[in-house]
Amino acid sequence: MSELWRPGTELPHLVRAMTAERMRWYADALQTVVLDSTVPVIAAPNIHTDDRIARDNGLPSRVADGMISTNWISSALTEAFGEGYLRGGSLRTRYVRPIFEDERIEVVVRITERTTGPDGVDRLQADVACLKDDGSVATAGAASVRLSE
Repeated sequence: MSELWRPGTELPHLVRAMTAERMRWYADALQTVVLDSTVPVIAAPNIHTDDRIARDNGLPSRVADGMISTNWISSALTEAFGEGYLRGGSLRTRYVRPIFEDERIEVVVRITERTTGPDGVDRLQADVACLKDDGSVATAGAASVRLSE
């Protein structure tokens, strides 16, 4: 068994800033898909795109849609494992703390287990998270990846 993906190994951390533009892009893309439109649709103002609406709903400012952080984790897994993640992997996340505009987020993927099944296929299990600058967890979860056919 290769030592490349042993338990305790971390993927290179992905660091991104949550910007108002990213929040807007996601809201508009989601609305475009929901309406099955062939042209981009501008989503109505909501807690993800409008500070006033967010504050009216008890938030200090607009908040990122949780799927953005899940997508960032999925991107890190795709970059590292390609088809092994896309065709034979899984990702489960939960949203622990909101992510607000201009927060810096660090994506962490840490291998927790490597097994070889009876079919000879290696599989990895990993803990995943999106961390805020203060180290608090915004998004947490687990992933699995198929390493070989």
